[in-house]
Parts: sequence; structure tokens; C-alpha cells
Amino acid sequence: MPEPDRQDGSPPAQRRGVFARIRFPVLGALAVAILALVIFWSWDWFIPLVERRAGAALGRRVTIAHLHVHVGRVIRITADDVHIDEPDGFATLPPFATADHLMVGVNLWHLLGGTVDLPVIALDRPVVELDEKRDGTANYHFPGGSDGGSTAMPRIGELNIADGQLHFVHAGLRSDMRAQVHTTPAKGDAEARIVAEVRGTYTGQAITGHFSGGALVSLADRTKPYPVDVEVHHGPTRLTLVGSVDDPLSFRGARLKLTLAGPDMSLLYPLTGVVIPQTPTYHVAGSLDYQDQRVRFHDFEGTVGSSDLGGTLSVDPHQVVTFVDAELHSRHVDLADLGGFFGATPGDHPSTAQQAAEQKAHEASGAVLPTTPINLPRLKATNVHLAYHGDHIENRHVPLDNIDALVDIRDGTIDVHHLSFGVGKGKLAGSGTFVPQGNGVDARIRVDMEQIDLSRLMQALGNYQGQGTIGGHIMVHGHGQSLAQIVGDGNGGVTMALDEGGDISAILPDLLGLELGKALLSALGLPARTDLKCLIADMPLRDGVFHTRTMLMETGDTSTVGKGDINFSDNTIKYALLTRSRHFAIASFPGPLHITGPLKHPSIMPGAEVIGRAVASVLTGFVFSPVGLLPTIEAGVGKQSSCAEAIREVNENPAAGIAPHASRPARRAARARKVPAAQQATGTVSGNLSRAERDRIRAVWARRMAAH
Repeated sequence: MPEPDRQDGSPPAQRRGVFARIRFPVLGALAVAILALVIFWSWDWFIPLVERRAGAALGRRVTIAHLHVHVGRVIRITADDVHIDEPDGFATLPPFATADHLMVGVNLWHLLGGTVDLPVIALDRPVVELDEKRDGTANYHFPGGSDGGSTAMPRIGELNIADGQLHFVHAGLRSDMRAQVHTTPAKGDAEARIVAEVRGTYTGQAITGHFSGGALVSLADRTKPYPVDVEVHHGPTRLTLVGSVDDPLSFRGARLKLTLAGPDMSLLYPLTGVVIPQTPTYHVAGSLDYQDQRVRFHDFEGTVGSSDLGGTLSVDPHQVVTFVDAELHSRHVDLADLGGFFGATPGDHPSTAQQAAEQKAHEASGAVLPTTPINLPRLKATNVHLAYHGDHIENRHVPLDNIDALVDIRDGTIDVHHLSFGVGKGKLAGSGTFVPQGNGVDARIRVDMEQIDLSRLMQALGNYQGQGTIGGHIMVHGHGQSLAQIVGDGNGGVTMALDEGGDISAILPDLLGLELGKALLSALGLPARTDLKCLIADMPLRDGVFHTRTMLMETGDTSTVGKGDINFSDNTIKYALLTRSRHFAIASFPGPLHITGPLKHPSIMPGAEVIGRAVASVLTGFVFSPVGLLPTIEAGVGKQSSCAEAIREVNENPAAGIAPHASRPARRAARARKVPAAQQATGTVSGNLSRAERDRIRAVWARRMAAH
């Protein structure tokens, strides 16, 4: 049936012809327009918008030469000739960052779902300049978010870096380092890696470093451990770190082996931020992980000088002042290796130029005690709790058996709660507190000697034998920058007794030093292989000077008394010794023997004083004070001590043949007898002493200081 005509009367065939004539020109024009848009479209039109947004985010001017976008499921955005300026105050530096090309892939569907997923980032010849001035201002500080919140880290897949360069300058750390950075693609079983080679200076020391880690895809993939391989040479110090971490951002699941080696552990401070005293050459290795918000270097073993060292060290970096908790142990210890803890040169000889310079300065000072200043700024930079035990001490000069130490450092204050050395059946125990004041420390030091077995000390002397016991106390309160200054400024005193000592020709050289000891033996005219029955010293310390209240040495045939001062403020000695036969004969009195000059190298000269009653008057001064020492001597060496008997004998049979005033020694003897037995018991460490014992010792020293 024929198609009906329209109202305008035109037949259908005619209308189709009109539409055809109109449609094809319009479609053609539209196609041409789309083709022209594709041909002439430029993403560079969006460059001003991108530059403004990036500049506002980074707080500095950003420029881009060209912008390219490849649309797809993963949109690839490429910027050419990227240039990021320095912020205000750093205009004299090269640009903060440049790159020939920066390409970022964005997953469109994830982005629409609210997740920033960057499957690929590629940088071609990136150059970054990082700089921090001495006042702390830095060009890598960027504006924070307006709400103060944090932005979730995007998921990053593949990272490609070609010929990257990083320059880092830090005026405060005296550091200037350059790094060459690139990535290696995955190949076979080997995964893609980020590799950096570092050279320059860090804290004024030359540094080289190698870093190899997993590609950034590993940061987002918690199913694959992130591999780490680091090697750093900082001056003479070497550090290696090898292993993997489950979560690098939180350091969770670390399985890392840390190795440290170098000539001095104190040089680790710039790398670790942990304060360690000077040590000899060392090499230690152990495991590194992160638990309970602490970095732990645990189960490490190694050597420090001639000693072995192991244990666990944990660091809490989240406190205002970094806290270090160290549990350390050694099977074999050479005490010389611990010299740095007391300000002395550690080991048998200096292992660094600094140690050599400090040793040279110490020798030039003439001081006998360590002169290295305590580093107060470093002490205040770290809080420390240290527990240390050494099973066996090996030392040619002082063959102690073992060592235990418990030390805390808080805000620069050092509390030595317990420092104990086993010596045979006895103990040499110390404690002390060092509080920063001004440019030095206010120090209170105590050392207790309890029934120290002399036979243990004599083992290092070959064929010499000794069965004696040493007991006594040392107390010092002083101020200074070093141990030498503290004692040189100090007050306190020393009371010591050596009972039944054995061969004197072995003991004196060991106690006083080989040169001085042998010279004294010769000058005193004591025969070789003479048994030492008793040696007593009671010397208050005032303003760095040890004054003599009592010095008495008894051998099988002789008695020697001493008088004079040992001055640690200027490291000199002015002393006189007088020896007599125990079988009294007035004609046998010799003149005194004078020891004078520098403590390190004193001269020993016989005196020309008149003998007889002049000598007797000198000796009388020694008769009174020993009786007051009896409780302390008995506490240190026992009530049956020959020293106690010697004190009684001196009191009853004065060396000069002149009895002292009866009332004075009688009163002192009575006071000695009234001391309760409980108060005569001496603990091995100050922390274990009874309150009565501590009070009694304080009272004894207070009386002596007041009477001086």
C-alpha cells in the first residue's frame, strides 16, 4: 500500500532525499571538528592549573614545560622539564628539585572509589637539593594540612629511577653528602631494587655508604618482606645491616643482622645517638628489631680490645631524652679495656688519634689519675640504665676475679649504685654519684675493701706467696671535670689495713709501682723475702691533700712509721718514713727517709735529722691515732687481725720508749670496745651495708675531719 502523503503534500521519497542531503554534511562537519580537536588538543592548557596546585602544596614555585596524558584504565600523566624552586631564604642554592621527566600512573577506578593507587612512578634524571642551616631552618620543610591531620600514604607500585642525584647539606651536623640513586628491574628470581651510593662527610668525618632495598611496591605489599642491605663507613667505623622487614613503615617483623666494627665505640654516637665511653678496637654482631616501641640490638656477641662482650641493648627514641637499657656480660675481661669508663685511655695503647692526644695531655699534666674531661653535653643527651657482669677478669697487674656493675644516668647525673670486684673470698666494692654543676660535676665516691684475699692478688707475681687480708674504706667528695680534678678538689679520706701480707719484696712493688716500690725497699734497708705482718694507713683528705694520721708497717723484724702529705691538687708528695728494729735499741734509730717531688717520679733521699728523743717525739704522734681505727680495721680484716694486735702493741710499747699520756689512748680504747658487734659487720657494697654501719662510718669520718 502506498505511503500516505504528509500534510505539506510532499511524498515520502522526497522527504528521505532531503534528510540525506542534510545529514551527511552535518556528520562530516562533526567528524572534522572531532578530528581537529584531537589533532590540535594540548594538555599544556592545564599546566597553569597544575603549577598553581603543586606550588600551593609545596610552598614554592613549580614550573612544567609540557604535560602529556594517556587515557586508559591507568591514566599515565607525564610532565617534562619539571622545576621546583627553593623556598624563601634559600635563593642562593640550586633549584630544590628538577627532573627531565616525571611520569605518574593513576588507577582511575580506584581513584573514583576514594583510594589513591599509583601503579607506576618513573623519574628520569631527578636532582634533589636538601639543605639545613645552623639555626635549624631547612628547605625540605613543607606546609602542613590546614586541619592538622595526616594524609593516608598512597599505594605505590613500580618505581623507576634513572640517574638520580641527591645532595644533602646540614650545617649543624657538619655534613655534606651526595648520593647517586637508581633502580634495577626485576630479573628472574631477583626482585626490583632501589640502589643508592653515598659519599661525602658526616659530622666532619668522611662517609661512604651503600643502600639496596626493595622497590616501593614492597612497602604496600605486606605479604612480602622488605629486603634491606646497608653498608656504611663513617671515618674508621664500619656498620652493616642485612636482612628483611615485614613492615618497613612501622619496622615491624624485622629480621636484621647488625654488625659494628671500629677502633672506638664512642665514635658510634653520630650514627646511633647512643653515648658510649671510649673503648679499644671492637667488633660486635647481633640481631636488630623493633618491639614495644623500642629498637633492640639483642643477642649480640663480639670483642672489645682483649675482652669479649655480649648482651642486649634497647633504645627508646620516643622519650624527650633517648633512653637506653643495656644488659651486658663478658666471659673474660681485661680491666684495661674498661679504662674509658673512668676517663683513662682504654686498652693497652691508644686506638685513635683522639685517644693518643688525650694520653699525651695526661702524661704532660703529671697527674696520676685520669684527666680526660667528662663530656656533659653527651651525658645529658641520653638516659641510660646499665647492668654489666664479667665472669672472669684477666689483668697482669690486678688479678681480680669478676666484676658486677649497676649504673644509671638521668639528665646528666650518674648514679653508680654498685661496682663490685670479687677478690678471692673478699670484695672490692664501690658506689658514687656524679651530679652536673657548672662546667663540672659534684662527685661523692665510696670504695669498700672487705677481706680481700692477698693470695689472689699475688698470683700475678710468680713465685711470691701471700696469705693476708686487706680491708678498709675510701671516701671522696669533690668537684671537677675529670677524676683527677675531683680528687684534687676533694675531701674525705682513706683507711686501709693489710694483715699478714706475705713477702714484702713482692707486695710493695706491686702496691706502689715497680720503680718506687723497689727504691723504697732498698732505701729502707729491708731484707729480701721479709714477711709483712701488718700495714695500716689512715689518711684524711682535705682540699685534694691526703694528710697522714697513721701509717704503720710491721714486718717480722721491723716497724716503719710515716708522716707527711700526698697532694693530688698538684700531684706532689712530701713524705717521711722511719724504720726501726722491733728489738728496741736506742742506738739503732736511723734518720727518716724522705720521699718528695712529683707523684709519678718522686725522689727518695735519706734525711739528716737528729735521732733519739727527736725521733721519739715524732713516733709518739703515731701512738694515739691507731687505737681509734680498731673498729674499722676489725670490720675489714677481722677481729683476730695481726694489725689489731700491732695497734695494741704500739699503744702498750711505744717505739720511742716513751709512753703516751695514759688518758688519751685509754679513752679511745674504751670507745673502741663499746662499738656494737653488729656495727662492725661490713657489707660488700654500700647498698648492702646496714644503716648502722653507714651511720658509724660517716660519724668516724666526721670526727676525723673535725679534728684535723
